[in-house]
Amino acid sequence: MIYFTSDAHLGSHYHPDPLAVERRLVAWLDAIAPSAEAIFFLGDMFDYWFEYRHVVPKGYVRFLGKVAELVDRGVEVYFFQGNHDVWMGDYLEREIGAKVLSNALEVRLGKAVFRLAHGDEEYRRECWVNNFMYRLFRAKWAQCLYAAVHPRWTVGLALFLSEQSRRRGLKRAKTPHEIENPYFHLEEEWLVRWVKQHLIEYAHVDYFVFGHRHLLVDMALDGKRRLLILGDWLQYSSYAVWDGETLSLETFDPNSNM
Repeated sequence: MIYFTSDAHLGSHYHPDPLAVERRLVAWLDAIAPSAEAIFFLGDMFDYWFEYRHVVPKGYVRFLGKVAELVDRGVEVYFFQGNHDVWMGDYLEREIGAKVLSNALEVRLGKAVFRLAHGDEEYRRECWVNNFMYRLFRAKWAQCLYAAVHPRWTVGLALFLSEQSRRRGLKRAKTPHEIENPYFHLEEEWLVRWVKQHLIEYAHVDYFVFGHRHLLVDMALDGKRRLLILGDWLQYSSYAVWDGETLSLETFDPNSNM
């Protein structure tokens, strides 16, 4: 089985109980461990991640330890850089054995071709602000300037800004799985529009899989091709699984048997 998930935002102050979210994510990894051949984390698994030369953010020991255990058991693990954890260096590769990817990946898994991405690279075309932030966060000069500031200032500021952004973007509605948002209609969602604009260019791709937008989307395209947006671990505890024949979008309940 191949598994895909994204947007756990571990450490986020938006989580009522951040440690409970990490434990639920680890419980999911335990549940899929017997069947997992590979796991793709499609970005923003951490709400904030910045690697200094000799320092990484504290915390996440349960999650990182579990990932290291899976890698040691032969599971291939991939971390995509998201817009919240774009500043990954070599720590996860060197200490855990995971592979870190900074851009979209096209990969054949069994009989199907997947295009995997966090989604911020495509979403930056939606407006000039997104494009500016995307380019700024990835600029080496900006990272060097940021690294020169003591973490006592940068970490707190980053988490505060992240929380404010999340509170503006995710307003809870009547049920936990309903979100008030400005999309009006799914056809107007930018990642949906981006994929449909590029269907001919990516005629060889069977499945487009994204994170980033905190939406649960499983949309049929032309023929048997599909677009998935993976949701998140803020509200859904969601993931996708590919068994070589079928791709399904699921939610994890730690009290049920998978």
